[in-house]
Amino acid sequence: MLGKLLGAMIGASLGMVLAWSPPLAAILGAVGALIGHFVVDREPMAPKAFAPPSKEELLGRAAPKKREPRKAAPPAKVKPKPKKISADDLLLVDSLCPLFVEVARADAPPVQMEIRVIREFFEQRLQFNEIAMEAVRDALKDAIAAPEQDIEFLTTRARTAVKPSIRVEVVRSLYDLGLVDGQLQRSEQDMLKRIVGQFNLSDEQLQQITAEYFGKGDKEYELLGITKEATDDEVKSAFRKLAAEHHPDRAKDDGKRFREVKDAYEALKKLRGF
Repeated sequence: MLGKLLGAMIGASLGMVLAWSPPLAAILGAVGALIGHFVVDREPMAPKAFAPPSKEELLGRAAPKKREPRKAAPPAKVKPKPKKISADDLLLVDSLCPLFVEVARADAPPVQMEIRVIREFFEQRLQFNEIAMEAVRDALKDAIAAPEQDIEFLTTRARTAVKPSIRVEVVRSLYDLGLVDGQLQRSEQDMLKRIVGQFNLSDEQLQQITAEYFGKGDKEYELLGITKEATDDEVKSAFRKLAAEHHPDRAKDDGKRFREVKDAYEALKKLRGF
């Protein structure tokens, strides 16, 4: 801008000095302004700043690409849960739940701890899943609400549904059920004897199970003065003889020996199942 002003003033002054003519002064002022603009006002173009080469360029390598955020891995596929119980498991549930409930109500209406034993049989011994356990709950509810059922019919149906490989486990659970509220009552003993008899277990299997729950009876046989080879009638006869000898009305030990003999006899009854 300063160049234009100076050029215009010089040009106009020359026009007035040389010819004293305003038009000429105007023309020379315009020419002076134009010359002043190009000579004074116009600045040379600044050179581009020099950017030093990068390390990658010096080494002849391409600059590293910008890292993109790591994508989250897709969620693992969850194996769908079975939506229904298998036919074999459903047959077991429908056959065994009513049988277990009848054993539980042999001495009194079923209680919570007896129902827990039944549920543990399916959940722990048979490894039933959640869907199958829902069927167990429904079957138990129906069996408890139903009137008393014939134990012979229920046992026959259960024997058909229960494979030989798990019959021992069923019998163990029946004993667990009978003993959960204390000693086996006479009604429970009779019922279990009838049920177990129809499951066609071998004598060895029966002895193993009874020994697990009632012991082997070594001490009891010794108290009655007999051996394990004695028949059931011989066990009963030995008890009657010792009970008469040590009856509290005759003994001088306040009936202590009589109670020992009676307890030994009751233990052998459970062990032998009579």
